Amino acid sequence: MIKRSLLVSMLALSSLSVSAQTPLDLGEHLTLRTYTGQAAGLSITNQLNIKTMTLVQNTSSICTALAAGIGVEVVAHNRDNNVLRTLALETPEQVRANASTLLEKQAVGLVFGGQTPPEQNYALVKATLTELAKANYEGAIFYHVAVWAPKMLEKVAAESAEVKAYLEAKTNMYALTINADQGKMLIHHVGLKQGQQASLKIVHEAPMNASWLDLFKRSLVKRN
Repeated sequence: MIKRSLLVSMLALSSLSVSAQTPLDLGEHLTLRTYTGQAAGLSITNQLNIKTMTLVQNTSSICTALAAGIGVEVVAHNRDNNVLRTLALETPEQVRANASTLLEKQAVGLVFGGQTPPEQNYALVKATLTELAKANYEGAIFYHVAVWAPKMLEKVAAESAEVKAYLEAKTNMYALTINADQGKMLIHHVGLKQGQQASLKIVHEAPMNASWLDLFKRSLVKRN
């Protein structure tokens, strides 16, 4: 009986180990972004008290799932007209063509990521921040981890003195990160100090349940 129990336990651990090493399929990627987007949107509305928002994304399905997850919470907690606008863009030219739309809401969320190449995401981030700087946009700016973690703000600031000055003066910027070791999604109050990104304060911690955390960890596994 004891041997049987040990065998069952070993098989269960083996199954978990294999699962942890298995890359996500597309549906699981979408599920992960739904978990993350919902939690981020809840924090944006509850902790940051943002009532209206423009989300700027690329056109990939994974990025769309994240933006939709955030947007659902914004709409659910602010049942009014015109609380949400989503811009799905592919080029800096499209960002410039939609410059006035970026300025309409209380906050702008840069949620670029997904299947789009990093170089294209960076070009979209740079174009978006350039337009916000030109207009001296006073609303809050929210950064997805795929924008914050690669330090895209630092790169833009190094290439544009105008954007650098704008971001360094900005006091209402926030970023999403994940601490997988602690099993938490974190929302930071962030800034740009002397051209360097800085987390000023953690304003919210959301515990990740086992399903969400497992999906996140497996999303880090490289495909063959």
